[in-house]
This record gives sequence, C-alpha cells and structure tokens, in this order.
Amino acid sequence: MPVRIMVSARIADEHREAFEDAYRQVAAVVRGTPGHIRDELLRDAEEAGRYILLAEWESEGAFRAWEDAPSHREVAAPMFPYWSGGGIERRIFDLRARLDSVPSHT
Repeated sequence: MPVRIMVSARIADEHREAFEDAYRQVAAVVRGTPGHIRDELLRDAEEAGRYILLAEWESEGAFRAWEDAPSHREVAAPMFPYWSGGGIERRIFDLRARLDSVPSHT
C-alpha cells in the first residue's frame, strides 16, 4: 500500500533559497530509488518560512529501507544544515484513497 511521508519544518528567511536548492539536489538523487514514487516541496502561502516535504513511496517498507540505508545520510546531507534548527516533524500516512481526476460538470 502506498504511503506518504510528510516532513514539516521552519526555515530561516535567509536560508530559504539555499534550502530549496538543496531539496532539488537531494530529490534528483532520490528519483529512481526502488519504491520511490514522487516528492513535492510545499511552502506555506501564509507563513513563508514553513515548508512541507511530501514524499510518496510504494510502501512503508520501501521508505524505511531507504531511510535505514547507510547511503541515506550521505544523499540527504545537503538538506541537514537547514533542518537542524529543531521544530521538525515527520509523519508517515497510509494512502487510503485518491481522486485522480475531477468529473466534468455538464
């Protein structure tokens, strides 16, 4: 069953651009990892320093295998300086339903 990983963090104003660049760098390496489906980085429209990273994986097991792999820390290292301020929250959600298209109203 697919899972979504949500990581929420606040990034200091002066580090936002560098953080977003670090995310792109890490996401490019993670793409193609067995079990990885997609990543998204969201910035809160009302609180500019708040970010949500959403990752979709084929299963919790696939995500945990990547997270526990020795290479994980090396791959994710460009983001670590920006996550180190505390206030980081990570949650794993089972994907229960998805609406892939919106029906037309005729």
